[in-house]
Amino acid sequence: MSMKVADIAVDEELARRMPKPPKPSLSQRSWMVIVAPLAVVGIIAGSWAIVASYVNPVLIPSPQRVVRDFGTLFARGTAQGALAISIRELYIGMFIGLAAGILFGMLIGRYSMAEGILGPFINSANATPLNILIPLFILWVGISSKARILFVVLITFFPVLLNTAGGLRNVSRGYVEVGKTMGLSERQLVRKVILPASVPYILAGVRIGVALAVIGMIVGEMEVSNVGLGYLLNFYGQGFQTGKLLALVFLSSLIGVFNVTMLRLVQRRFFRWTIAAR
Repeated sequence: MSMKVADIAVDEELARRMPKPPKPSLSQRSWMVIVAPLAVVGIIAGSWAIVASYVNPVLIPSPQRVVRDFGTLFARGTAQGALAISIRELYIGMFIGLAAGILFGMLIGRYSMAEGILGPFINSANATPLNILIPLFILWVGISSKARILFVVLITFFPVLLNTAGGLRNVSRGYVEVGKTMGLSERQLVRKVILPASVPYILAGVRIGVALAVIGMIVGEMEVSNVGLGYLLNFYGQGFQTGKLLALVFLSSLIGVFNVTMLRLVQRRFFRWTIAAR
């Protein structure tokens, strides 16, 4: 027994004396975060320019043409008006979908009775392609922003709900038992034990929902609109104005990048432990 204790002490002393792996320097971090992505963008842009010089510009316009058309859309005010409408519908629908998904996910993930009642309906609705419901939305609320917002709500709702419910179900039973032993009420147990342990799952669902919300906004405006970015994408695509079409594609992708970046900032500010746990 004494030999085992001595061996453990020796192992701990060796572990303390072992050099820790050096942290990346500021220049290395700058390379990883800034220089490397810019280098990749440069390679892609260069390859694109070379290919565009040998292909019909209607099919693949040059990067310079896309940048010029991008500036033209903003100079004429076309992009600003469409962007304002799309952003409004996107964030109204997205926040409603996120909030509803988290609330229903908590309900289903925590209470087996709610899962038994609502689970079959949610699974069947989630398996249904949402774009086939667009004609029904038009009948219900007409060709208006309400139909487009409703589409964004639904496309955001399901991934958040399923991830939240899965997170609550995967909370360690030992944590729950310890909370009950300490005399926590059901509300305190959910707030202090279950929800914090489920945050990584919820954030994963929110990340998926935020990305899908942009898709829902574009698809809704393509199908049920004569305004917004989706309508302009249809318009320029049918008119073979590929430069302006690609400019709007990049603008739509920038909205998605902005949403993901803001979500990461929120995670770093309020849920730092989920990053440290990686």
